[in-house]
Parts: sequence; C-alpha cells; structure tokens
Amino acid sequence: MTGVALPVIAEDSDRFDGRALVVGRTTANLRDHNPDNWARDTIYLGYGDGDIAIIGQGPQGTLFAAYEFLRHQGCRWYLPDHIIDEIVPRRAELELPESPLQYTPTFVERGWHPHPSSPGAFKVHINKWATRNGINAICAGTTFDYGEELGHGLRLREGHTLPALIPSADFPQTLETFAAHPDWYPLHDGRRVHQYKDGRPVQACLSNPEVVAEVSHRVISWLNEYGDCWRFSVSHSDEPTYWCECDACKAMDGPNSKWQKNDLYDAYGLKSKQGPGPLSRRWVAFVNQVAEQVAAVHPDIKISFYAYGSTVMPPTGDDWKLAPNIIVEYAYGDGICLGHDLTAENCPTNAAAHAWLSDWAAAGRPVIMYDYPPGGGNFDVPTGHLRRYQTLLRYSQAHGVIAWAGEGQGSWAGSGLWHYLKGRLLWDVNSDVSILIAEFCHDIYGPAETTMQSFYVEFEAALDQIDDHQIWGSWITALPDQDVERLSALLSEAETQAPAPPFDRHIAMMRAAFNTLEMQRLATAANESGFARYNKMREATLALVERHNLPVTDRWRDELAKNPYRPPFKALNAKELLDLESGWQFRVDDSDTWRDIRVDDYWTGQGINYHGIAWYTTEFVVPDDIAGGTVWLLFGMIDGDSEVWVNGKSLGSMPGAPWDKPKAFVITETLEPGATAQVRIRVTKKLYAAGINGGVRLVHSR
Repeated sequence: MTGVALPVIAEDSDRFDGRALVVGRTTANLRDHNPDNWARDTIYLGYGDGDIAIIGQGPQGTLFAAYEFLRHQGCRWYLPDHIIDEIVPRRAELELPESPLQYTPTFVERGWHPHPSSPGAFKVHINKWATRNGINAICAGTTFDYGEELGHGLRLREGHTLPALIPSADFPQTLETFAAHPDWYPLHDGRRVHQYKDGRPVQACLSNPEVVAEVSHRVISWLNEYGDCWRFSVSHSDEPTYWCECDACKAMDGPNSKWQKNDLYDAYGLKSKQGPGPLSRRWVAFVNQVAEQVAAVHPDIKISFYAYGSTVMPPTGDDWKLAPNIIVEYAYGDGICLGHDLTAENCPTNAAAHAWLSDWAAAGRPVIMYDYPPGGGNFDVPTGHLRRYQTLLRYSQAHGVIAWAGEGQGSWAGSGLWHYLKGRLLWDVNSDVSILIAEFCHDIYGPAETTMQSFYVEFEAALDQIDDHQIWGSWITALPDQDVERLSALLSEAETQAPAPPFDRHIAMMRAAFNTLEMQRLATAANESGFARYNKMREATLALVERHNLPVTDRWRDELAKNPYRPPFKALNAKELLDLESGWQFRVDDSDTWRDIRVDDYWTGQGINYHGIAWYTTEFVVPDDIAGGTVWLLFGMIDGDSEVWVNGKSLGSMPGAPWDKPKAFVITETLEPGATAQVRIRVTKKLYAAGINGGVRLVHSR
C-alpha cells in the first residue's frame, strides 16, 4: 500500500520507535479491553494517539477488525479473488481517524447458501471473501468451516433436519428405524408411513414422547461433538409431505384447528385450503419440549426452527409461547414482492409476510430472516434490486430480526455487486449504498465507471416502475422492452469506453448476464424471429464466456455450448385440448413399484434423490375433435435425455439440453378419438435436477 514493510514482532520482543499496530489478544490489549464481554463479533480499532489496538470478540472478531482497518485505508474485496483481484490502493501514508472506533455488526448471523459457479475453487475462495467482508455464515446445511486461519466461521446446524433426526425416505437407517419404531412416524390414511408418495421425507408423530426424547438426544449428541455452536435448527421436513393424522397429534393443533387430513396445499401459506400455517401450534409445542431438554445440557445454544410452509403463520390466540432458547427462522416461501414495501397494503403477499413476521416477533423471541433469491431460479441473470435490499434489511431490523440466512442469487457475473452490497449491509445496515456502488464502479469498471453507475441506477429505476408484483424473478419478463434496450445500450457504451484489461472482462461479466436476461425473455416468444435473435445471442454469449473465462454457472455454460434447441413453434401456438398435469406414475426401473408423482416439478424437487433412468406414465381419453391437423404432446420442460411412447409406439427421443425450455412430440398417428391412450416416457439424467417440470399438455394445430 505505502511500499513500507512493517516488521511483525512478538509482544515481548524489543520494539522499534514509533507507533505500533497491536493485533489480537495481547497483554496490552486485554489490559485495556475485555472483548469476551462484548456482543458477538464486536470490533475495536484504537485510533487516536499512541499504539493502535486492533481486537475483536470471538474467534473471527480480530480478523474482522483487521479487515475493517484495511477497509478504512481503501482496500476492497468485491468478489472472490479467483474472479477479481483484491483492490489495494497506493498511498504515501496511512489515513488514520482521530477517535477510536468500537462497532457491533447490525446482524448476529450474516450469510446465505451460496450457488457455486466454480465448485473446485469454491470453498477456499468464498470463505476468504466472506471473512474479509464480515460475513460469518456462508453455509449449506452446516457452516463451511472457514479454517482456523479464518476463525472457522459462525458454526451452526441449518436446514430441514427432522428427517436426519427421525430418519425417513432415503436417509440412512430409515428402514431399520421404521421397523423398530413405526409409531415414531406419521399416521396417514390409517397406516404409519416413512416416506411421502413421491419419495420425499415425511414428518414424525410429534405427540409421541419417544420422538421428543430421540430428537433431543440426537441434537444433544451433535452439540456434544460440535459444542462451539451458535444454533441448531430443529425444522420439519420440506413440503409437501405427510404430517401425522393420529388423534393425539391433531389434539396438539388446538380446538379451533381446521386441519384434519393431509392436503397438498398445506405447504403453501396463502393457498392453503385449511388456513395458512395450520400446523404451527403443533410444531411449537413439539420444539418447545426439545428446546427445554437441550437447554438442560447446552444452555447457551439456541434452537431455531423454520416458520415455513405449514408453520409459516404463528399459532392463533394468546395461549402459546416459545421457550427462552428458541429463535424463529422466518422463511416466507410465498415470496416477498420486491416491487413493494413490506408494509404496502396493496400487495397481498407482502401484507401477509409483514403480519406473520410481526406476530412471530411479538412472541418475544428473536427472529432470523430466511431470504430467497431475487431472481428466483434464474441464477445467471443480473440482479438489479440494490437499494431495495437496504429497505428490506432496515425493515427487518425494526421488526425483531437479528440474523439473516437464506439463499444467494447465483453467479458472480451478474450478481457480484448484489452479493457485495448485501454482505456490507448485513455488517452495517446504514451503509451508504450510493457510495458503495460508486466505489465498486470506479474500481471495477475504470474508464466506464460513470456509464456503469448509470446502468445500475437505471436498472433499479426500471424495476421500480414495473406496475406489478415482483416475486420469484417475475420481473424478468415484466421489464418493458424500451428499458431493456436502453440498458443494453449503456453496456455497449461501457464496452467502448473500457476496451482493455481488466475492465473489459468486468464489463463482459455483466454483458453475459444481461444477455442471459434477454435470452430468458426471448425464450417465451413462440415465433421464428424471436428464436433467431435467441440463437444469435446464445452464440455471442458463449464466445464471450469462453474468451474471458467468465464466472457463470456450469449448467448455463454447458447449455450455451451444447444447445441444438429449436422451440416447437407450432405446438406453442396450438390450441390446448387437455391439461395432463395430474395422475402420473413414476418408477426408476422395471422391478420398482409405480408411485404417484407430479409433473410440475422435477423428481429431484420432490424428494427423490436419484439419478439414472426413470419412467413416467399416465393415461387419458382422446378428445373427439382432433381431425384435420396435428396433435402434439407439449412439455413445459424435460431435464434429461428423453424418449416417448404412446400406446406402445415410440415417438422418438430428445436430448436433455436445454433443460428449461418447452419440448414437443407429434402424436397424431397414435390416437383414436374417444379411446384411452397410454403415455410412457423414459428420462435419463446423471447430475443435478432431473425429470419433467412445467406440466404436460395435449395441443392441436391445424
């Protein structure tokens, strides 16, 4: 930075004349400070006269303090260093404030589940990046151990843990446990079951004292091994799935409960036919008992649970409470609308999110916010909601939220600034977002900084002007064409202004992401001209990705490279005859029994942890009006190589790529009006998501 090498010496060594940076738990620092009594991750920088103490609370606190000291000198870590190098300014001397600084981060837990773009290099690079930016809980289930040199990170056990505590579905020891203790498992339609109809895990018989004892025992055993832990999530299995229908469990729901039997829509708060959060009272009663037993052995460790799906809304009435060591992890799966404030009365989804979060907070226990990606499952599009996140974070702080978990947006190419901003706002929710964006654009885009600032400002302004809700990435297709054209023009201007390394690569990252956004929009256009533009943009984006080795997701890179796809235009523009969404059966080989499955989600999204060859089948009655044209079987998407048979006749096969676009087969010659037709589909997939998604329709074109 200054070109001057500072000697590093032990505390008891002879020292040079002048001021020193006294780092960590030295005798001098501990004489003047007691960091063990500070709030988690509090830092102290002893600016002013004399030596400068740099110390913090906990195993990461001093690291956080040291990086904040460097940040004050202009150092920045915008993206992991395997993508963009750290920023270290050159200056003649350090710029030191006149007064000491002691600061406690806004949120206790600061992190999310990342979506790796480079799995081989992912862990080591993102842990270092996270620590440098004060992010203590980059995790996927359990916190990745950052390693001793990075202070390990905030240790916790996260996720839908019930099927690991009472094994169900394909978790280890399920069959043995079920055989020995069938009454630990939910009663459904008069019998105990250990998996849902599509193979995913089930809940447990929560009224059974043995279940409480077993879950408590397993949690305590885990904490005995990993004692330095902030919290353990005791959360129900992901949904939809089976809850217990026994009389004792239903009695836990209270006298005013409408819930009597499992329903697919229990998992969906605003859509639940039995009222939102119909199982909250039952789960609170259960987890309170577990929390009490854990507190007897580990009194300082918190027990969290997902307020999610069937438990998203708090129990009604005032006759319930939460144990003192419980934290509520609020996971609003209906999706927060980023187009409106949380308190907006004209936004039903946010109105419900606000009401339920407020009611959970009113129970007197802290709340963790589980955040979902602003682009939904569109991992490679750019993220434009920047200042909106500061609004959301400030709102959450004012409503009892002390920690943030959840899911990252995806690739660094288009969401690098968003990840950086979110990390800094979790550290200090009152950070000046305009300054953060300006610094990012200056350091990352060089000669194009002003144009790229305009790009980010106009992108968010265009999102703010969308006259609709923005949930799960719905904004992608809602952006007006003129705004998309204007933003693309700004990128072109930036490309002209900064044609040399490293700035050309940094702009190329956003161009690749923005091309992806445009391609997502073109993919919905069922016409030849739209496809021609799509294909041309695909080729240009692939060339850009390969030329600069851009950090897009591996899946998107593969689709760009291997995509021979041509949309089925005639089928997409045809008249719908039947919606074949329900009634499908599924098995993985000829010796397997058929089971129910939905075709509105991949089999891997329905709890079936399997890769290889699988089969779908269904039957339907052929409509009478199919003469004089072509009948198509139209799939929303098929992720995997596929072959289709109707009435035993093969209609041909298709490659798995692209995984997220419509596919269609002509089935005219296999059908007889009024007759029953049998469809059978073989799907082969070895990695990642797999199967049919987006529904299946019978359509007719003339």
